[in-house]
Amino acid sequence: MSTLDASNTRLTPDDRFELASRAQGQQRLNAPRHLIVMGVLLLIISLIALGVAWQTNAAASKKNERAARDLVKIEGLITEINALKAARATNPDDDKLKPLPDILSTLQNLATRAGLQDVGLPRNQSSRPEGDAILKTYPYTNINDASLENLLEWVRLAEQDIPGMQVRELTLQPRPQSWSLSVVFARYERRP
Repeated sequence: MSTLDASNTRLTPDDRFELASRAQGQQRLNAPRHLIVMGVLLLIISLIALGVAWQTNAAASKKNERAARDLVKIEGLITEINALKAARATNPDDDKLKPLPDILSTLQNLATRAGLQDVGLPRNQSSRPEGDAILKTYPYTNINDASLENLLEWVRLAEQDIPGMQVRELTLQPRPQSWSLSVVFARYERRP
């Protein structure tokens, strides 16, 4: 109920201002603020869920890529094993796993053939038993030469001319006047 006199239809400016202030206050009270708050909360929750889903997707993607790389490696190993079995079945005298006593001098001769000076001896050679064979590794570090072709030719000749020789790791770094090569050769040998 209004406290204004009904006979007085003319309002003073103060009365009009008071009436407008009350109407504006009532309008604010009647406005659906809870819908705006709920909308903002829903937006924040959805952004958090998006971030969590994005991280989960990235982790799953990395896991799938790692599994795909492992699968390719496994398929390559299976192919190698099948090729070795086939080679052994067709020609049992040609044994790729036969121990080579002069392998270090062979690697040195191949380096000379490729145009390299002295590659020295491999550092920290290791032998690790794996099943019926022994995995021997020959790590060469900091082999420097002005020609990248000579370095890569040596690696290619080692894989091609030494039966069963593989490159496990290869690092090339450019220097101001030369290239630096670090390579790890590996070869499986039959146990004596």
